[in-house]
Amino acid sequence: MVVLQSTLLTRAGFAHGFPLRDATDADLFLALTVGSVFQVKQVHGAHAVEARQAEGVEADAIVGRDRATAVGVRVADCVPLLLADELGGAVAAIHAGWRGVVAGVVRAGVDLLGGRKLVAAIGPCIGPCCFEVGKDVASRIAGASEARDIILSTHGDKAYVDLRRVVRAQLRASGVADDRIEDVPGCTKHDAARFHSFRRDGAKSGRMLAAIATRMSSP
Repeated sequence: MVVLQSTLLTRAGFAHGFPLRDATDADLFLALTVGSVFQVKQVHGAHAVEARQAEGVEADAIVGRDRATAVGVRVADCVPLLLADELGGAVAAIHAGWRGVVAGVVRAGVDLLGGRKLVAAIGPCIGPCCFEVGKDVASRIAGASEARDIILSTHGDKAYVDLRRVVRAQLRASGVADDRIEDVPGCTKHDAARFHSFRRDGAKSGRMLAAIATRMSSP
């Protein structure tokens, strides 16, 4: 398997994928049954944009509504978040690094997507086992949600942080029910065989394109 998938999104009838490091864009397009994926110029912010207006735009959340439209974000440690409106068929892809999480990119993506019955999948990202930051950054991340146990441990002026937990808490605060949020597991830094990681490999690291396609009919 070169593309990981969410059980919740699959059951809801949405073609999507979280590719492994050896997957090609063609592998992903095959999983999505599309020929291309709308993307944005990612800047670790909180701007969300519609797919039809995305070309060259600086943003970190992108929403697709038209028939046979796929949207995606590229990651190599940051959280790839895929969202879908189960009733209307629209979708969103969100690039949630710690700066974007603090800035509010999750809420921005959810608000632009809209919808009354959302389902979400949090893809492979740097795990709490490996996400070490300064205590000042850890405090900013922890302050971005009401979730507990965001900071798992500290040593000196450093701390280990659980980004997944923050993203899940922000989704809940944005109106997505906890049982409609799925974690697709994997630590990008720890698992070099399956994932790219900027923290591990630096500038030579590749990127993985997580994407989801609109669904215009019932599953």
